[in-house]
Amino acid sequence: MENFAEVYYSWEQSATSIDNRTNALKGYLTGELQALNVDTVRKDIPVSSALTDFQIWEITKEKEQHYQVTYTVEQRITEGESSKTVRSAYQVTVYVDGSGNLTIIQNPTITSVPVKSGYTPKAVQSDGTVDSITTEEINEFLTTFFKLYPTATAKELTYYVNEGVLKPVGKEYIFSELVNPVYNRNGNQVTASLAVKYLDNQTMTTQVSQFYLVLEKNGENWKIVK
Repeated sequence: MENFAEVYYSWEQSATSIDNRTNALKGYLTGELQALNVDTVRKDIPVSSALTDFQIWEITKEKEQHYQVTYTVEQRITEGESSKTVRSAYQVTVYVDGSGNLTIIQNPTITSVPVKSGYTPKAVQSDGTVDSITTEEINEFLTTFFKLYPTATAKELTYYVNEGVLKPVGKEYIFSELVNPVYNRNGNQVTASLAVKYLDNQTMTTQVSQFYLVLEKNGENWKIVK
């Protein structure tokens, strides 16, 4: 689909370029669709087009060997000395045969893509079940852990986290602070909802990561169990 989009949405203002585009499309479209597209980009067209962005939003299986692909393209359209950017959404149907060969059997058809949802999750709030002494202990434990976490090996993580709960990161982020930690007790466990600020030395930006953790205390030591 990426290769097809590069061919389909790009052309220069020349007969040669448009002929090359038409010939290249034979590698993607059925004969019927090739005929359907003969005059979509005329040789006297007053603009050129360059594909500047391509994104697949969804691939769904319609039926056996038929897949519908929804995607967006961004084109830079140039006419004389002026240019503009155009963004459009389309869908096609791709047929995949038993050997894994592909052909497009539905022409790029105008459609729409999802937009931002208005959903806002309910904020986690403290229910007062974790006292101030325990809160201070957990703050200290998590501060120690998150200072070490970015560079910690899998073996080092096992001192603070049950195996497999958090994966090694292998980045030299610099710990800054815990942000809005909320703790609630559930039996012998404490749930922790918080964000952690790091400085990323490579991009010189602040990295804010969100965590929802379950902690248990074994003797004197806390451990992240989930």
